[in-house]
Amino acid sequence: MVLKLKTPWRDGTAHVVMSPLEFMRRPAALVPRPRLHLIRFHGVLAPNAKLRTQVVPQDPEPPAQAAPAAEAICAHHRPVRPNWAKLLKRVFEIDLGVVRSAAAS
Repeated sequence: MVLKLKTPWRDGTAHVVMSPLEFMRRPAALVPRPRLHLIRFHGVLAPNAKLRTQVVPQDPEPPAQAAPAAEAICAHHRPVRPNWAKLLKRVFEIDLGVVRSAAAS
């Protein structure tokens, strides 16, 4: 495979010859590995720097709210999740009561 360069290199090379596998390998090398951080901080911005707390703005502390009011949720106000048998019946139209009775006989 011959690749024509947009602008010639300093040594005058205007074309690069490579196999199709090598052609695919070059751009694939530029793709970062999964779960790899692309930004790295050094100096005072590094995660464990001693002076980081003085340089990076901290989140303001949330105002104190009444904790008892948030915890006083009645049982009838909690969200109720249907059991898996009802979900299967609703989604796949499978009645597990019929399946159980057929398996028992």
